[in-house]
Amino acid sequence: MIFAAIIGFGAALSLIYLVLKKYTYPAVEQPFFSDPTFFKLFTVGLIAGTIVFVGYTFFQSSWSNIIIAVLFALVFELAKLVVLNLKRFHGKSDTLFYGFGLGVGIGCAFAFGFVFYASSWAIELIGSADLASWILFAVISVQTVVLHSATGMIIGEGIARRRPFEFLLQALIIGVSYQLLMSQVWAGHSEFITYAFLILSFIVAAGCFYHTVYIKLPKVIREVLRNEGKSRKDIPR
Repeated sequence: MIFAAIIGFGAALSLIYLVLKKYTYPAVEQPFFSDPTFFKLFTVGLIAGTIVFVGYTFFQSSWSNIIIAVLFALVFELAKLVVLNLKRFHGKSDTLFYGFGLGVGIGCAFAFGFVFYASSWAIELIGSADLASWILFAVISVQTVVLHSATGMIIGEGIARRRPFEFLLQALIIGVSYQLLMSQVWAGHSEFITYAFLILSFIVAAGCFYHTVYIKLPKVIREVLRNEGKSRKDIPR
């Protein structure tokens, strides 16, 4: 459990710091979001992620099933939409960051649960979890947090632009693609195929995150602020 917490929460908190440091004090005098609201959404994400993961464990023998993979991708993204689709978040640029916080919370809870569940299963089955297993658990955990933080921000963008279902579809395409790739990791056809699909799933998660956070975010903030009739000259590049 200690290692699961280090991996899951370590990845989540590191991501929060790396992404948000440019958008809050002291980097900018006026933060782009409210810290209390952000961490409330992060907490909600932890709860939602825990609930979904508990349900996921009941299908452990079917993780390689394509239908189960698509179903859980739908559950993840719809959960984000339900939480964020409140009137007070509509048309607000800070909703982008709250979507990110919600996604990080969901990813963190899922990563923690996965590492604890998978390592416990390995220890029960073979008596220990070797270094290679811990590295594998860590990679899957990190990419889970990265993926959900990105799709959370995508759905947050949809709420901010008042076009939630258009951006839900974008998040679903990414989420379903990732889950389908991971279903082949769980299938365990061979060591080569397992690692090949794991690399592909990592590329999908990392690519989505980089494009959403580092390429699009400044431009989206500027456009949403313009729609609000506002502007800022300190938007990070």
